[in-house]
Amino acid sequence: MKLGSYTTAVVITALLGVPTGVAQQPPDTRRAQAGRAELEASLVEIEAILHSPGYSKRLREAKQRESLMIRERLQEGDIQAGDQIVLYVQGEPNLTDTFTLQPGRVLSLPGIPDIPMQGILRSEAQGYLTTRLSGYIRNPVVRVQAMIRLSFLGMVGRPGFYQLPADMLVSEAIMAAGGPTPQADPNKSVVRRVGDVVVAKEDFPDVLVAGRTLDQLNLRAGDEIVVDEGRSTGTSIGRILGGLGLLTPLIYLILRF
Repeated sequence: MKLGSYTTAVVITALLGVPTGVAQQPPDTRRAQAGRAELEASLVEIEAILHSPGYSKRLREAKQRESLMIRERLQEGDIQAGDQIVLYVQGEPNLTDTFTLQPGRVLSLPGIPDIPMQGILRSEAQGYLTTRLSGYIRNPVVRVQAMIRLSFLGMVGRPGFYQLPADMLVSEAIMAAGGPTPQADPNKSVVRRVGDVVVAKEDFPDVLVAGRTLDQLNLRAGDEIVVDEGRSTGTSIGRILGGLGLLTPLIYLILRF
């Protein structure tokens, strides 16, 4: 039986052990991959929360971190060196493949000059690449799946580095890394960026309950999801390297196309 995305999120959330009665944040109405107008609207909503006494200090601190991440996205774009683009160009087998962004955030495609991706949101990638490729291909039909290079640490079955679809649910991303170990409490997970906490463990249950995607968390290449950080005793290099070959299930990508 094929489950809808909402049903799937509910089932996986139950498997991850999210407690009932978790205090909800204001609903995130952005698409799985947010557009520029949606991100700008989110900033307006965040400013209202930051200046309202009706929200807790914890929520305001979380929204302050979110605001900084959104502003960085709007200015710098989403797609970083090391991220992958799953590209389909109708009738162009040489351009239908998975390509890794090179240093300088450029996309190198066979027979075509390097395409700069600086400042481009993931939600803008398909339209942007269609426009760029139209200079070399007549009326190109282009489909794009933007991936994020993330690391999963802590109490997961297969710690390591993963290229994951940006529109994947956070709960599904944890399952792609082997899921939480039997001893883990995924509600105590955190997200870190260059050592700094960008999603605190107090806020992580809300992320799971709301069914938020990686894009909706404003994640970028190099971010770490540490499952049950308090119980984590570190991750061996061998286990990380072992996870390098365990990328996103092919079924997920096939369904995208």
